[in-house]
Amino acid sequence: MTIRKATIDDAHFIALVVVEALGDDIMLRNGDGICEHDKRRLALLADSITQDGTLYCWRNCIIAEDESGQPLAALVAYPGEGYKEMRERTFSLLSELITFDVESMDAETKAGEYYLDSIAVLPRARGCGIARSLLLHGIGVARKIGLPAVLACEPENFRAKTLYESIGFRQEGEMFIFGHHYLRMVAQ
Repeated sequence: MTIRKATIDDAHFIALVVVEALGDDIMLRNGDGICEHDKRRLALLADSITQDGTLYCWRNCIIAEDESGQPLAALVAYPGEGYKEMRERTFSLLSELITFDVESMDAETKAGEYYLDSIAVLPRARGCGIARSLLLHGIGVARKIGLPAVLACEPENFRAKTLYESIGFRQEGEMFIFGHHYLRMVAQ
């Protein structure tokens, strides 16, 4: 496995990662073919990923790939400066997909933080340490620029929480995002 910076050509894969990270098992369905609704959702998201100034922009991503160059996983991460503007731009591009009250949503990050926004690994590659490698890479970037790494964790996702804690994340509060409560976790 190698880790590389994403390119604009990775937009569709990054869209799968973002949808999966939001709690949808789209990666499992993707192998068997996905419905038209999912195709439309992925196409809209992939289009936003190709645009600068969005939360999930390909420039904010790293990809883990196998020896043949096939993507296995991705991490979307960025400094918190400009988060509100990026969120506004992203949500305006994805307005037809939004099913939650944007006004009640907390800010996921802020200036002075490096936010690990979305991470997911293809089902066939899970349990091999890829997520750990990507997260450690993200923490390394945060440390290099002198910022704490921050992420959101679903309270019921004990496996993810255990992984995050094993690499230095600690819970520091909660946040309400995408219509759900999440643990706010920080690694210094």
